[in-house]
Amino acid sequence: MQQFARVLVNGSAVPVIIVGGEHLDLRPVVADITPQAIASGVLNRVDTTALHPLRGEHTYLAPIEGVRQVAATGFNYRKHIEEFKMKPPTEPEVFLKAMTSLAGPNDPISRGPSPGTKLDWEVELAIVVGREARDIAAADAADYIFGYVCINDISDRTTQVDAEGRQHLVRAKSRPGYSPIGPLLTTGVDGANLDLWTKLNGQLEQHGNTSDMLFSIGEMLAYFSTHMTLLPGDILATGTPPGVGFGKDRFMKPGDVLECGVAHLGAQRHVILD
Repeated sequence: MQQFARVLVNGSAVPVIIVGGEHLDLRPVVADITPQAIASGVLNRVDTTALHPLRGEHTYLAPIEGVRQVAATGFNYRKHIEEFKMKPPTEPEVFLKAMTSLAGPNDPISRGPSPGTKLDWEVELAIVVGREARDIAAADAADYIFGYVCINDISDRTTQVDAEGRQHLVRAKSRPGYSPIGPLLTTGVDGANLDLWTKLNGQLEQHGNTSDMLFSIGEMLAYFSTHMTLLPGDILATGTPPGVGFGKDRFMKPGDVLECGVAHLGAQRHVILD
C-alpha cells in the first residue's frame, strides 16, 4: 500500500508520500501528483529511501491536480436501495459531475444562492483511473486502476428533481465545492472491502462497507468504459451507503460540520457556509 497526498506549504502545493506517519517530500520523484504523473508510471512503486520528511505546518489539498473527468453512479449499495424501497437496477447509472466541483478535503462548502437549498451528503469510494480505458472487460479492470480516494458527492436535492419528476443529477451535484476529495490517494488496497462513514455535527449518519455494492468495482469500470473513454487521473465515484439526508428529510445548514472518511483513505472535515 502507498498513500499519497498534496499539501500546502508556504503557498505552494507539495506532493508527499506517507510512510510510518511521516510526510516525505516527493518532489525529487515528481513535481506534482497529476494525471500525467499517474500515466507515466513513476508513482507505481516509489523508492522512499532517499526522501526526506516535510517539516512545518501544512494543509491537505485535493490529492490530484488537473483531474479531467469526474464520473459517478447511484444506487449501488444494496442497503441504500432497500432504505428507499426501490427495485435494484439492472445496470449501473452513468452521470458526470463538473470538474470545477472538485475541492480539498477540508475546504468549506457553500450551499449556494437559493435559500431553499436542501444540501445533502454522500460519502463514496472513488476509483482513480491509471491508464486510458475504452471497452475493457471487468476481469481486466484491476489493470486500469491506479488507486482510490474518498469523495463526498454533495447534492442539492431541490434542483435534483424538477416539477415533472425528471432527474437532473449534473446540475444538482456540480456547484463549486460539491465534490471534495482526499485527503489521501491510496494504492494497493482492496476496494471491495473498505468501511466508509459520514458524521454531521458529530452524529453518525452513514456507515457501510464497499462489500455491499450491487455492481463491483470491476463491473462499473468496465461499464463506464463502454460509454466513455476514461483517462489517467479520472475519478469514478462508486455510489453511497445508506443514511443520506434525503431519506431522513434532514439537510445541512450554515454552521454545520460535515465529516466523512473511508478506511485507508483518510477523513474529510467541512464547515457548511451560506
